[in-house]
Amino acid sequence: MNTLAYKRTGTPSELPLLLLHALPLDSSMWDGVRSYLGDRDILTVDAPGFGDSIAGEQLGDGTPSLGAYSQAIADTLDELGIERVALGGLSMGGSVAADFVARFPARVAGLALMDTNITADDAKRKEFREQVAQRAEAGHGYETVKQWTTTMLAKETPQAVRDDLDARFRALPNKSLAWIQRAMGAREDRLDAVSLVDGWVYLIRGSQDATCSLESLMNIALRAKKPRIVEIEEAGHFTADEKPEELAQVLAEFHDSLS
Repeated sequence: MNTLAYKRTGTPSELPLLLLHALPLDSSMWDGVRSYLGDRDILTVDAPGFGDSIAGEQLGDGTPSLGAYSQAIADTLDELGIERVALGGLSMGGSVAADFVARFPARVAGLALMDTNITADDAKRKEFREQVAQRAEAGHGYETVKQWTTTMLAKETPQAVRDDLDARFRALPNKSLAWIQRAMGAREDRLDAVSLVDGWVYLIRGSQDATCSLESLMNIALRAKKPRIVEIEEAGHFTADEKPEELAQVLAEFHDSLS
């Protein structure tokens, strides 16, 4: 059994809200959102090799895969005695969440996908991720993401938020960035995973997110039993950092809908 570093806050319940973070951050990405969720039962985990979690190479046979990440999440839930969760993921976290649903559908009461893509990479995208992985292994991971504070955020996003994200990007773990990029490149198409969720499937995007279109969310919604699409104004790809209060309100509504 391989477990991940986690943080659980609020009053323990039978259905915690488990939130999975974006690349190249760790679970502290959710601290702003968490601060607006009061005493709600919130669980966050660090991705393999990020924050305080063990390296991806220590999971399974060490091969980069979202399946290994999903299994580590399941092991962590087992260690905590948690049977089911309300599951949310942003960007990479959304891809992992969809993979988790496909592997452990009975453990997911509802799903919130934020600023994410749950299809498989095409050949061009896989090649790009491998190039990023190689640059990260050479110690230049920050160079692959430094432009995101300009290209991935809404034009209204304050400079203080941009500076904070940049500082966290600079601290990224290069070896683990390479592992997770290869895991993302090898992932399966999980569009049909949403059909396995009986509860609500919330599909959330920043209105200025160039990487997650409204059309793509509508395509996912067609496959869900109970979909709801939400756009957060004046936010780009990193909604948890750009609009934490507004995202917290949506996630609280999502969590309450499953009670």
